[in-house]
Amino acid sequence: MRNMVCSLMALLCLLPTVGLSAQPLNKKPIQIGVLAFRGESKALQDWEPTAQYLTDAVPGYEFEILPLPFKALRQATTNHRIDFLLTNSGDYVEQEAKFGVSRITTLKRPSGETTRSVFGATIFVRADRTDIRTIRDLNGKSFAAVARQAFGGFQMAWKVFKDHDIDPFSDISHIEFFGFPQDRIVFAVKNGEVDAGTVRTGILETLAREGKIELGDFRILNAQSNSGFPYALSTALYPEWPFAKLRTTPAVLSEKVAIALLRMPANSAAAKAGDYSGWTVPLDYRPIHDLFRELRIGPFAREKITLYEVFEAYWEWLIFAIVVLVLIALHGVRTEYLVSRRTHELSDTNAELERQNAERRRAEERARQHESELAHVSRVSVIGEMASGLAHELNQPLSAIGSYARGCVRRITSGNASSEELREAMELVVDQAARAGQIIDRIRGFMRKHEPSRDLVDLNVGVRDATALLAEDLRRHGVSIQLELTEPLPLIEADLIEIEQIILNLSRNAIDAMEGSPKKHLRIKTSTGAVSDVIVEVCDTGPGVNHANFDRVWEPFFTTKSSGLGLGLAICQSIVEAHGGRIKLISVPNQGATVSFTLPTKETTDG
Repeated sequence: MRNMVCSLMALLCLLPTVGLSAQPLNKKPIQIGVLAFRGESKALQDWEPTAQYLTDAVPGYEFEILPLPFKALRQATTNHRIDFLLTNSGDYVEQEAKFGVSRITTLKRPSGETTRSVFGATIFVRADRTDIRTIRDLNGKSFAAVARQAFGGFQMAWKVFKDHDIDPFSDISHIEFFGFPQDRIVFAVKNGEVDAGTVRTGILETLAREGKIELGDFRILNAQSNSGFPYALSTALYPEWPFAKLRTTPAVLSEKVAIALLRMPANSAAAKAGDYSGWTVPLDYRPIHDLFRELRIGPFAREKITLYEVFEAYWEWLIFAIVVLVLIALHGVRTEYLVSRRTHELSDTNAELERQNAERRRAEERARQHESELAHVSRVSVIGEMASGLAHELNQPLSAIGSYARGCVRRITSGNASSEELREAMELVVDQAARAGQIIDRIRGFMRKHEPSRDLVDLNVGVRDATALLAEDLRRHGVSIQLELTEPLPLIEADLIEIEQIILNLSRNAIDAMEGSPKKHLRIKTSTGAVSDVIVEVCDTGPGVNHANFDRVWEPFFTTKSSGLGLGLAICQSIVEAHGGRIKLISVPNQGATVSFTLPTKETTDG
């Protein structure tokens, strides 16, 4: 008994070291709705380790998997029963249009030595069906699929049918929708219940690997060859499943989940259980929009009918009308009709081009706005780190104002004050107040969320303004600074706030890198290049950049700091490239690192 008591006491002493005190006792439950395309038990088996990974990676939340079929998943989104959504790409595009869900990452799957983030569909028949060798041979045959709204389970195949001038709802003798799991479609074709079927790529190979079928028993129709894609394929490739958030899901939680998923190792237990290789940034789902538009389904189900479709549906009547017109010799009326028809076709084409251009402009505007938001977050983060130093710098003129004012009060009280002395003291008060105002204006101008504005600016002005914000931070860290500014510099067309942000981010990185170095010296140099470019160099005397991290320093969210966001260098690169410039890093072990960026001058831009 004594040994048991000692063991329990030792265990209690160890509890804080395993992080119990850091984790909340009551975690908030977060529901992840998952499309159960191979059944609920298979979905739980595949995705519960991912939920556990997120529970461990995002403190304060308990992530749970809710496996649902199509209709139930839509209902869960409508009723806000779920916080996140993991579904096939086609269902995502429809839910995006209908409910405002938005993707935060895209799934990656293993593909030999690499990974892939695309998938397709397989159309197949039994290998002994010698009467079915092409897609057109399915005319008059029976066909099996998941459901009319299943993207990989029917709609991809529907697109192939349309490309081969086959209407699956009139030319196919019978379509049977089996629902999930998709395994039933494979066995229905194998057992001769239907002539052909379609499933998502990888289903046939998975069943073969499980020993349930032999791949040689089936023939792939419309077989496609795609380098590096390991599965039998009959269609084009489309982006993999997205991990999406609902409109009501908090943005802070979504950001934490996105960062956790992007950082998931490819060999993690969650990735192995789900047979995937981690996550990547959201892909472009426009090809799915194009497919839906061509099939006139999903978000495009209510688009107006084109003249071609009217002709296709009522061609007999139009031909009869043309014959009547020819018989009554109204050649002029017929000619006018043809001109009118061509005009309508051109109008429809122009409207489509205008709509596509509008979509492209909106996409570019969203990308620009997102980049501006990230830059603003970075500026706020930098000012937050420098807050104590800026407060000290601001306190100096305020203290001086107080001292001068108290001196004036004492002189007035004693009756020994002359108007000349009071005037001199008040002028000093005015000077210090102006100094404090300048400090506040610099901070406010740097932090404000503004619309990008390009003006002709002197880069030396940006260097001086940025280093003015760094003054107290340099003093606190014991870093000396040297400005080597070429005067005069050619003017550049740029957003001065963004240029100051680059210099401030690079300088802050240099200060952090020199922590613990015997020599702490920061050098900022401006010069002109060989082709009328302006060059800025930020040099430090730190240990340099680790060779293992050299190629990753420009990646978003990559950081070696315990409290860093990992956005500084990525945003610097984005701003420089947006201004038509280049940025590079040179590092010498134990001697320091130099980050330089080059921007075109006004003359280069005009030329």
